[in-house]
Amino acid sequence: MDWSLLGFGAVREFFNIHPMFVHFPVAFLPGAFLLYALGIALKKPALNSAGRACLYMAAAGALAALITGVLAEDSFPHNEVIHNMMGTHETLAWIVLAASGALSAWSFFHSEQRPKSAWAFLTLLGLANLAVLQAADIGARMVYLEGAAVKPATVSIAAGTEETGKTSPLPDNQAGQKGHKHKH
Repeated sequence: MDWSLLGFGAVREFFNIHPMFVHFPVAFLPGAFLLYALGIALKKPALNSAGRACLYMAAAGALAALITGVLAEDSFPHNEVIHNMMGTHETLAWIVLAASGALSAWSFFHSEQRPKSAWAFLTLLGLANLAVLQAADIGARMVYLEGAAVKPATVSIAAGTEETGKTSPLPDNQAGQKGHKHKH
């Protein structure tokens, strides 16, 4: 354990803080779906209550992710491919926020912890999950495949040391395969 790495140092160096919030709707919306599906199918009010709590946290997380994402979109240079992906990613984020907000309002009105028209509610919650997972996939492709807002870091294998900001002497498909060992 390297204690010197603790202290939220990345926050000072981020181009934006969007990555700190995106996982909340990605985690809580599927959790809400699972809990509501089990609660509705098994007629367990406690599971519906837990699903509602997850849904509320997903809606709050979606709002935070959308706001930080909108603030981030002009914070780093990007090409036309990334710009196009950002547009679709943002549209999906608005859909997730609208759906999670509407579902949160819908879940507020319930009978014995079960939303009214429970199966229609669950269907819309399933569609909201599809939208959040698609937005997450596009976000991941922007970062991990296109390099959006990522500081370059490569490994100099010939020297046996790690360096940042320099090109690897190996082709892209071999860079990073060797160069350091992980301690477990």
